[in-house]
Amino acid sequence: MDADVAVIGGGPVGATLALLLARAGRRVTVLEKAQLPRDKPCGEGLMPSGVRVLATAGVDLGAEGFPRVGGVRYRLLGGGSVRGELRSGPGRGVRRTRLDALLAERAASVAGVTFLAGCAARGVSLDGGGARVDTQAGVLRARILVGADGLRSPVARWLGWARPPAGHPRYALVGHLAAGGETLRDEIVVTLLGTVEVYAAPSGPDEVLVAILGSRGALRRPGLSVTESYREAAERAHPDLAGAPLVGRVHGAGPFRTWPRTVAGGCAFLAGDAAGFLDPLTGDGIAAGLTQAAALARLLAAPLDLADARQVAEAAAAYRAERARHWRRRRTVTALALALTGSTALARRAMAGVGRRPGALQSLLEVNDGTRGLGGIGARDWAALAGF
Repeated sequence: MDADVAVIGGGPVGATLALLLARAGRRVTVLEKAQLPRDKPCGEGLMPSGVRVLATAGVDLGAEGFPRVGGVRYRLLGGGSVRGELRSGPGRGVRRTRLDALLAERAASVAGVTFLAGCAARGVSLDGGGARVDTQAGVLRARILVGADGLRSPVARWLGWARPPAGHPRYALVGHLAAGGETLRDEIVVTLLGTVEVYAAPSGPDEVLVAILGSRGALRRPGLSVTESYREAAERAHPDLAGAPLVGRVHGAGPFRTWPRTVAGGCAFLAGDAAGFLDPLTGDGIAAGLTQAAALARLLAAPLDLADARQVAEAAAAYRAERARHWRRRRTVTALALALTGSTALARRAMAGVGRRPGALQSLLEVNDGTRGLGGIGARDWAALAGF
């Protein structure tokens, strides 16, 4: 075997998984098709659970200068806003060009990790002895295969696990604007504009990420280009960003809401967006993926014998069960968020209820981040979220 574990995808989830597995004594090879750093559309607001996972992997985002996120604010254009505090610790604004490169560098520097950037996987196959990965540089053999290769995961497709997006398709326009540090202070802001939502997060000392979320037809304004439509919505939500220089280009993303037939089988596993994605509105995507990476690293660590098919099958079953628990929680929170943002009247009622009971939103944010179970939200909190 060339490696104990082959990880396809060298983004935050794949690189962090490699770090954690190497600390557990496993030999890991990471294949990343892009050269780093690279930019890609992403919410870039990392919730506290993700910050903690990276801390256990030896990465201190605060010391690295990533901006602090202390809360999440929801607001209606023209009045009304509520803020929920992140009580379990701060999140961080994580510009992907910086984060991906940092984690890849850390992973590559650890004994036991081979990080191959610019090396694309071209296909995979499984047999009783492990996995074979065909790459542009040759064949890689490993006991375990992990697909951490994003929303449209080729690994899921090669394994026959991929399914098309479900439900009403939603899309995003994502870009970055140069702005002073006081534009968002220490919070993620979600502004409801009727047919679209504007999600904004600090991504650097002098830069903010702004994403416009909605149906394909709602994102493009009649008579305007994609970039002009993006700026128009961003400036309606944040007039202080009017005229702010665009950093890089506007990226499109979506459709969202997809999940594979399974996340583990045989000696193969999926993690991160490859294991399912609902909607960027809740901002839990990277943190959820990092939490999955931590869980998978624990399951694949010694004393598990990677050459024992029975033990690997038990690890796969445990991973599927853990993912199912988290998936139920994420689906509930996402459904609630989309229901509220899809109706100005419901959103106004919910904001009024949360204004009377701020702890309700804080509890919901903890459920979204995985630090509290759905059962931890009391009847009075649910009533407040419903506007009562």
